[in-house]
Amino acid sequence: MKALDIPTDLLRTLVAVIDCQSYTRAAKVLGCSQPTVSLHMQRLQRHAQGKLMLRQRKPVELTPLGTQLAGYARQILALHGELAYLTGENAGSQTVRVGLPTDYATAALQSGLMALCRTHPELSLEYRCALSQSITLDFESGDLDIVVAIDQGNLPPHGSQTWTVQPLWVTSRSFKLSSERSVPLIAHPEGCEYRLRMTEVLDAADLAWHVIYESPFIQGLQDAVESGLGISALTLPTLTQRMKELRQNADFAPMRPITVGIFSRNTPARPEVSLVLNHLQQAFKATRAPASLNQPSNPK
Repeated sequence: MKALDIPTDLLRTLVAVIDCQSYTRAAKVLGCSQPTVSLHMQRLQRHAQGKLMLRQRKPVELTPLGTQLAGYARQILALHGELAYLTGENAGSQTVRVGLPTDYATAALQSGLMALCRTHPELSLEYRCALSQSITLDFESGDLDIVVAIDQGNLPPHGSQTWTVQPLWVTSRSFKLSSERSVPLIAHPEGCEYRLRMTEVLDAADLAWHVIYESPFIQGLQDAVESGLGISALTLPTLTQRMKELRQNADFAPMRPITVGIFSRNTPARPEVSLVLNHLQQAFKATRAPASLNQPSNPK
């Protein structure tokens, strides 16, 4: 795709159509008519010199060119929203509602959002920290503008940023598992993908297990693991020096990876959402750098 001077209103329309999965709903979000949305999409395709979407598909399905352009559009609109704030185009208080899983909340808050609020005092952030399943429901009902959540198949396929994390079998350095006992698990409540990953591996190995400690908070799981209560599934950024990774074997086989994404709504019509989204993207890029851990060991 060669360099093009594409008006931002056309890019907003593209993102709105993708997010809303409908020209009609996109028109409502953008505050224009449905024919205007259609006209914008036609103009955008002429600029891009190719098809952006497959016709008669619901949900909206992008062509390879459309996928590439949509990625650039989100980046451009995020920067445009930030520029609008820097130039004082958005007067008054602007509220953005953000949903974060408990194991990502601390990193996200420490990685720029609080600094963002200090830089832009007119910006008001409301946080909701819970399990991905809960904040996903809030996002679907329109109660949240941006969520960082595990993709369980019920989120839009157009996350502004997605990545894969690998759950690891971990326990304390002093933990010893008796071959005569069921495996004591430290886990989030039912519905958590990390819990599901553990139990499906143990069930496949025909190993008995029980949940010895359950908490919706990552700090609770970390404390329980460090105290030697049992075994859990965590990711590298949440491990501590008082933990060890279990050596993978027939009983503790590798767990399926988990897809995590940042999802947003209404960013074309709300520059303040684009502003927060851009900072979240940068924050999570920084926190996903791999960390080293001690050599895996046998659980027994």
